[in-house]
Amino acid sequence: MDSSITRKRFFRELTELKTFANYSTCDRSNLADWLGGIDPKFRQYTYNLLTCGIDRNFLHRVTEQQLQEDCHIHTGFHRVRILTAARETLHSPITLQTASNGTDVFISYRRSTGSQLASLLKVHLQLHGFSVFIDVEKLEAGKFEDKLIQSVLSARNFVLVLSPNALDKCMEDPECKDWVHKEIVTALNSGKNIVPVTDHFEWPDPETLPKDMRAVLKFNGIMWSHEYQEATIDKIIRFLQGRSSRDSSAGSENGLDCLHSLGQS
Repeated sequence: MDSSITRKRFFRELTELKTFANYSTCDRSNLADWLGGIDPKFRQYTYNLLTCGIDRNFLHRVTEQQLQEDCHIHTGFHRVRILTAARETLHSPITLQTASNGTDVFISYRRSTGSQLASLLKVHLQLHGFSVFIDVEKLEAGKFEDKLIQSVLSARNFVLVLSPNALDKCMEDPECKDWVHKEIVTALNSGKNIVPVTDHFEWPDPETLPKDMRAVLKFNGIMWSHEYQEATIDKIIRFLQGRSSRDSSAGSENGLDCLHSLGQS
């Protein structure tokens, strides 16, 4: 690349891509989220570390020189913070946030169609200072259902990713066995601030859903825009900071009779 402006733009966009990428298929130790927990910007180093065969279990054995020369982490202070956190984890492992300290946002999503957007939302919100929990990824051994419900209860906000066909399994689930169904019902019953984020999602007829979850259709939905991500994130943050679940579900403008208009928000 001969143009310095083009080079700068390329590397800026490459850094952004590495920061917001979904590493779930190749990151078995959840290194990306761990790096993001130190500093959301550090998530950009996930690709470099994984390419070198380094995961969370091995990171404490790596030297600062190896991080610089092999993993191309050029900022010295970043290297020190990563190694310090890795070695501290050996003595005091990072544990799941519980109701005692709370989580800002729980993200619920259908894994078959919504995992990429859920991961992207998580990183965006972390970069804006929110603590974020995504179901399944961080749940450890034990009673899955109990841990899942507790994670919803401990969060102050509930972001529901509505990707294509996200609620289809709920339609034939009168006994509430589907995990997305369970999460939604728990959020409704506990009065969480629910923020639906739609991505090519078609709003269903309320009558096709079980009664215990129909109220979720009363909440204002935010349409995700890949082209205008920052503007969409700003709107989501306004909903997280400025609305309670009761406020967002009150009034005729949010009623079921305006269901289709909500998808255009």
